[in-house]
Amino acid sequence: TLLPTLPPTEISVPQIPSSAKIEGIRGFPQTLNLSCESRSAVDWAAYFGVSIQELEFLASLPSSDDPNKGFVGNPNGPGGLIPPNPYGVHAAPVAALLRAYGLPAEDVVGLTPDQIKAEIAAGQPVIVWIIFGASPGYAVNYTTSTGEVVKVAPNEHTAIIIGYDERGVTLLDGAVVYWRSWDAFLQSFSVLDNMAIIYDSP
Repeated sequence: TLLPTLPPTEISVPQIPSSAKIEGIRGFPQTLNLSCESRSAVDWAAYFGVSIQELEFLASLPSSDDPNKGFVGNPNGPGGLIPPNPYGVHAAPVAALLRAYGLPAEDVVGLTPDQIKAEIAAGQPVIVWIIFGASPGYAVNYTTSTGEVVKVAPNEHTAIIIGYDERGVTLLDGAVVYWRSWDAFLQSFSVLDNMAIIYDSP
């Protein structure tokens, strides 16, 4: 006997709303010239219920001339420079330290607009590596003391995406909130390969 054919199983794709906004996240001014990554990290952590002091977080980051491994240079040095001058730190060391504080932080590159929207719609703010002010910028290759070639960018900066709509994103940058069109934001975000930290919910 022939078995009845079952209709194909539909795979449900969660619908991403056309806009979403995260309430209840607060930002504060960064304390030092180049402490934006630590400021973003502790504001992000506070939203998830973990209280950390900005300068304590900064002091707990490893130091390196490779921003993928640690903080480069004096955190109160002048802005706009690239390693080995005062610079800052990329996503991997920040995410590792957030995990040490008990947060499921995941550093990613290549984060897409749809992935950003899914995070925000789920109530999970995203730390992004951009050019200061979400302005256009450019990357250069820098060779570390161990001979590794790392992509770095003058005026590297971090902010937290806390909302989006069809036309753009809302960023929490220290104590300041501003909106940028998707085009302008992605131009800035792409300089360091769409590098970000997301909340890796199980």
